[in-house]
Amino acid sequence: MSPQARSAWYGKVALLLLLLASAARADEPAKKPGPAPGSFTIESFRLESGVTLPKAVVVYGTYGTLNAAKDNAVLLPSHYMAQSDGYDWLIGEGRTLDPRKHFLVMTELFGNGRSSSPSNTPEPFHGPRFPVTTIRDNVEAVRRLLEDGLGIHHLKAVVGFSVGAEQS
Repeated sequence: MSPQARSAWYGKVALLLLLLASAARADEPAKKPGPAPGSFTIESFRLESGVTLPKAVVVYGTYGTLNAAKDNAVLLPSHYMAQSDGYDWLIGEGRTLDPRKHFLVMTELFGNGRSSSPSNTPEPFHGPRFPVTTIRDNVEAVRRLLEDGLGIHHLKAVVGFSVGAEQS
């Protein structure tokens, strides 16, 4: 095949792929907005190891509205390496995790990047000096977020898989 013919063939293939991609996007439902972002800081947070983080940050996201009785909260603790939108595929109107009925709280693990992690914690705990955190440390931080930050003292349910199941 001559260079000109090859170039024309590649152009036609690229156009066909572009048309197919745009047609596929037209059939996709509109992406729902992500969770409402939040963060909660705990001053002088003592870890199970005995190390105290001067400021421990728990990043979370929410869907829905907490009702006046505060009895419609469902916790979705982070699975390994997930951000607060990691459960989005399970959430929607008419599904079990329906934000019209429940106040959904999705948390992120320590060390996950946005909650306190080696990359975002100031000295003396930056980088390789970031202390080991445990499942129990994450559970305690989330308990404080729920009770002290959001005023939630009872959960309707806790749903999780992977490390989220361990926290559950």
